[in-house]
Amino acid sequence: MAERICRTCGTPENGAAAFCHVCDTYLGWTLNIDIPTPTADPPPPPPPPPPPGPSRDRSVDPRPDPPRPDRVLAPVASLKQTEVVVTASSPGRFELSLKNDSTIVDSYVIDLADPPAWLALTHSETNLLPATVRTVEVALAVRPGILAVAQRTTVPIMIRSSVEPSRATPLQIDVVVPRFGPPATLVAQPNLIRLADVTDGAFQLQLDNRAANFARRYELAATDPEGVVQARFAPPVVDVPAGGLAQAAVRFTAPPPPPGKELSRQLTVTGTDAEGPISVSVTLAQYASPPPESLPVRLRLEPTTISMVDTGTAAVNVVVDNRGGHQQVKLNLSGRDPGGRIGFSFDHTRVAVTANSLGYVRVVLETQPPVRGASATRPFSVVAVADDGREVEAAGTLELSSRPDPIASATLHVHPEHLLTKGRKGSYAVDVDNRAGIEPLHVRLTAVDEYGTARLGLQPPVLLVLPGQVARAGLVVEHPRPAGGTTSSRRVQVSATSQTGRIEAEATFTQQSENLRRLWAVLMVLLGVCVLLPGVVLWLNDPQLDPSTIEGVVRQLVDDAQSQRRPATGNVMTAVAAAFLLLLLLCTALMLLGLTGGGRMVRFAAIVAAVSGVGVLVGSGAGVGLPFALVGAVIAFAGGVMLRR
Repeated sequence: MAERICRTCGTPENGAAAFCHVCDTYLGWTLNIDIPTPTADPPPPPPPPPPPGPSRDRSVDPRPDPPRPDRVLAPVASLKQTEVVVTASSPGRFELSLKNDSTIVDSYVIDLADPPAWLALTHSETNLLPATVRTVEVALAVRPGILAVAQRTTVPIMIRSSVEPSRATPLQIDVVVPRFGPPATLVAQPNLIRLADVTDGAFQLQLDNRAANFARRYELAATDPEGVVQARFAPPVVDVPAGGLAQAAVRFTAPPPPPGKELSRQLTVTGTDAEGPISVSVTLAQYASPPPESLPVRLRLEPTTISMVDTGTAAVNVVVDNRGGHQQVKLNLSGRDPGGRIGFSFDHTRVAVTANSLGYVRVVLETQPPVRGASATRPFSVVAVADDGREVEAAGTLELSSRPDPIASATLHVHPEHLLTKGRKGSYAVDVDNRAGIEPLHVRLTAVDEYGTARLGLQPPVLLVLPGQVARAGLVVEHPRPAGGTTSSRRVQVSATSQTGRIEAEATFTQQSENLRRLWAVLMVLLGVCVLLPGVVLWLNDPQLDPSTIEGVVRQLVDDAQSQRRPATGNVMTAVAAAFLLLLLLCTALMLLGLTGGGRMVRFAAIVAAVSGVGVLVGSGAGVGLPFALVGAVIAFAGGVMLRR
């Protein structure tokens, strides 16, 4: 069979083929060459085509002209209608007119641009020869298993070239999904409600619109044959989405049946929309217990025991319990006090209490509180008398107490307790201790001494001591010093006084005066020694008593004694004067040594010193140092006298 050669791509095709299977070029326009069916000895292949280039002589070239470049254009498309109706059971169909302006045969793809999830598109064959027009049937269908809500929407359509997908023509069509589906179903959960001794109940409503593709709005209502059941819906108007469910809560109140009886009521709940009502029935099974036995009225106090601290007024609630009764009671209230020391003040002396309820009346109790630091217990009762003479009584107790005066738990301390001073003044710290108290303490401080002769000052004189704390004040005692060498002691009494009490504390103030007599005695002895020594120095500087003269006299006397000669009188007197001068120096040392004793040695040494001074004068005849010796001896003697104990 003869073959056809595609003029566009050169692909050989079967002679019966109308289009090239590679480029979809219509082969009817191509210069086809019949090629005989090959035999056992095929002819040699045709010579290769000449190299590309301009032909020198086209009139003598037996080969066909070279293929001209093809042009792919977007199709020309138009809709024969602007609206299509699509349902779940029937797809929507419309026709599309296509024209191929390309130079090649083209096949077109028709699809939706950004379609909704529930919409699918199919179409018939779209292969077109160049410059031809074809009507294509397009079908829009609802995808299985997906609900298409009733709506009207505009859907973009794209017609693309299969050769060049970028060559496309946009269109749009309005898709209408009509409403379909039965009315919603109404279900009550539960549909049987049992009420025992109660009048209120509740149940749930479920509206099922899953079979419809459009939303519904139902207004809810409830009726019963007797018209006594009151129903409340939340919400009263329910919007049920397309293909969905909605719920509503129903609370109702039904009058109870007679005591000990059962009653069944049929409650019909209706939901109404534009298409009509839907309804469901709920059965109410009610039961009322037999009436309990009527109990007498009871009376109690809240609280029954009232603790009162530092006050004489308290409030109590009188509770009238008529929960066991079946009818209203009216009572007159009053108070009783065996001791006659409590006053009663009722908010209402007459009270009416309905059946199966409680009544409350406030009463204020007034009494005299006990004295500070004391306690007392006072019983009382409240009496309720009914109109028929029945009497009910409730007893209570007042526990009264009065906190002790803050001064009773406070303590007073003076620091130090014993003060010894050598001056005129002494200082104390006065502490008011309120750590054991529970109330602030306000006190005034005062202080006196036992003889009333000392001057005392407190700073500050008034203290405010908070509970659990200690406050301090300063006390200064001033008194003249006692005589020298004596001691004076006196007791100082400090008091802290409040409006209701007083606390006291004592301390001792002792003054000691030093004895200055001994000091003066020592000074006089030292002064006497200081006066005496210059006299000794003056004598030693005298030519008759200088050390060289005395040394020569002593040697002469020793020589006279060895040679058994009678010494000269002048030498003897000089030796005696030197001995007295030495004794005078020794007395000076004894005076200083006598300062450690009672002055006896000082007095003795002073007398000897005076005598020695006279002896020096007699022996030497030099009286230059005698005044110093006598005056110093006298002063030292006086100091020795003062040293006597």
